[in-house]
Amino acid sequence: MNQYLKYQLCRQKLSGAKLFKFLILPLFFLLLTGCSAKIRHYSAPSATQYTQATVKGYNKDIRYWGEEYAKLNNEDLKRLMKNKALFHDVNILALSGGAEDGAYGAGFLNGWTKRGDRPQFMMVTGISTGALIAPFAFLGPQYDHVIKRFYTQSSTKNILSFTIVGALFGGSAIADTAPLRSILRKEIDDKFVSAIAKEGAKGRILLIGTTDLDAQRPVVWNITKIAMSGRKDAKKLIRKIMLASASIPGAFPPVLIDVTIDGKRYQEVHVDGSVTRQIFIYPRTVNIYEYENRLGIVPKKTFWLIRNTKIDPVYSPVSLSLRDIAERSISTLIKYQGRDNIYNIISIAKRDGFDVYITNVPKDFDKPLKELFDPEYMRALYDVGYKRGISKSAWQKTLK
Repeated sequence: MNQYLKYQLCRQKLSGAKLFKFLILPLFFLLLTGCSAKIRHYSAPSATQYTQATVKGYNKDIRYWGEEYAKLNNEDLKRLMKNKALFHDVNILALSGGAEDGAYGAGFLNGWTKRGDRPQFMMVTGISTGALIAPFAFLGPQYDHVIKRFYTQSSTKNILSFTIVGALFGGSAIADTAPLRSILRKEIDDKFVSAIAKEGAKGRILLIGTTDLDAQRPVVWNITKIAMSGRKDAKKLIRKIMLASASIPGAFPPVLIDVTIDGKRYQEVHVDGSVTRQIFIYPRTVNIYEYENRLGIVPKKTFWLIRNTKIDPVYSPVSLSLRDIAERSISTLIKYQGRDNIYNIISIAKRDGFDVYITNVPKDFDKPLKELFDPEYMRALYDVGYKRGISKSAWQKTLK
């Protein structure tokens, strides 16, 4: 969620005292002390070798750079050929970042299920809060209750614990994600991973995006291939990726991923996928028509985009205080980055013959956010998403 600044400056309407306590004071002391960040157990890959890094024990094709693409190999093609009857109606779901606004997407998916026309998705992508929803959306409506519970029964204490003192003396964040890690351990177990692997064997794809801070590049992880590896540690790696995708820089600690190059161990630093983009599908370099020709099919194709925040500009006069100028500027920056991401997807859809349907938090939703992951706020937004998902006007085809 590149959303920590958004949390504290843009959306919460917190008091000046809270703003000073949770953001300005810690950062001020960190700048003064010059404290080091979280220590790696292994060094970072070098600038000349980092692109060669692989996760120990896994094939290189479990991930790719977000601006590139892992090409379809023979094994993938055989799997698709075996199950190509499933792909005459290709539905791709993309779930964006948005922190606690993920309650909108959770409610929308539950409402969509209730409406009765929610398709099986050939591919699901998730980033940030969307990465926490994506695996459950991928496996289908039988997991709707999990995302409903997470976004309607959680609060700050269920997601993080503040560690500001630690941050002042060398920590890499002002909060710890131990509560969220505990939730992921409970939900992402061997049975769950086996279910993902079973769907992956049919040719379906689950992708989650993170940001490699060393490389300053987006990384896309093929969760289905990780699940299909059969490795006992697959569930741990999937949890790490989900956590990394949702790790707000400065607020949550980064996630260290162990990799190897020529047999030597290194560690990469991964954070919130929304640092590099807020919603994604596949890269522009993919030639969909080539795959259709190889499979011998001409499917009906649809992108379904769930943007877990507001898209529309919201007019609000700004004072000339430092706080208000910073708040409004960062809020606007994030909003228009997200809009640009969607325009890019619309462009790809037009090129590749996809219909596009978009939904987002309504402009008129104005319940105040009292704290990070405010349970009252999330329950209210979940209800808004549910009502939108079950309605006949759930989607729009363009940005307004």
